[in-house]
Amino acid sequence: WHPKHRMTPQRLSFLEFPKSGPVQNLYLETDYGIVDILSTVLGVGDFGRLKGAAELFEIGGRTYSVISLEDLITAKVACGREKDLLAAKELRAIAAKRAQAH
Repeated sequence: WHPKHRMTPQRLSFLEFPKSGPVQNLYLETDYGIVDILSTVLGVGDFGRLKGAAELFEIGGRTYSVISLEDLITAKVACGREKDLLAAKELRAIAAKRAQAH
């Protein structure tokens, strides 16, 4: 997946320059897109809470747990920034389309 640190101007390889010591959050860019690995999510809680409601996705023959759509909406609203509130509105539209499909 060629993960790179996306919050550094040099975009260093995560595999060659992993974070050392305790890590709270990782912000990576990969061949498959952006991946944020967070220890806690504002408005939602810690990893254990998120995992219980996580959605499963298969990528490259492997299954991954990712934040549920509802939890992502809650987190975006909790951030309160204009761009996050706009994202929450868009995510609600996606949730409505999903509900119609089922």
